[in-house]
Amino acid sequence: MLGLALTAAALAAAVSLGSWPFSASRAAATAQAGGDAGAASAAEAGSGVHTMLATPQGRRFQQRRQFQDEAKRFFRDAAALGPAERERRAQALQAQIDRYEQADELSAGETMLLRVGLIRATVPDEARQALLVQQLAQRYRSQAAQHEQAFVEQQARDPKFQAYKRSEARIVAETMAMQQIPGGLTRDEYLRQRLQAERERIYR
Repeated sequence: MLGLALTAAALAAAVSLGSWPFSASRAAATAQAGGDAGAASAAEAGSGVHTMLATPQGRRFQQRRQFQDEAKRFFRDAAALGPAERERRAQALQAQIDRYEQADELSAGETMLLRVGLIRATVPDEARQALLVQQLAQRYRSQAAQHEQAFVEQQARDPKFQAYKRSEARIVAETMAMQQIPGGLTRDEYLRQRLQAERERIYR
């Protein structure tokens, strides 16, 4: 899923004043120095953000933000739009949702929420809305079941996974048969440690 976060850090200087006199000129010089440092730091941060946004990842981030903003505006304004404009913008948003879903840049949950929002924004009849949402939910349940089955079949063809499952059964049997658990561990803790070590051995 696309998850790019851009952050900017700002430097802050704290001046602790004692009880002795602090001249106005010294105060002005300190303020000027702090201002110059802050401006330089802000300029560097701005330059770094600009450079990052110029990368392919940065451009995708910008496009994703634009998509999110467009979706928010549509759902906010949909009721006030004329039928033709609402349909045009809904179709444009639908096309973007399709593209992000096909690129695996939206989760199934995110995609379903957006599609449900489109249904509610463009279908005035509540009974029709409920039917379409039900059909949509069934579609995503079927997809989830297909993905799960494909994963299970892939694992079944993976020799490392099969080797681990054989080791897992042996380790569980050995651990459950132990009268004493070493290291002051509980049985569950000891079992977790052995299984983790076996996964690391097989998949390294």
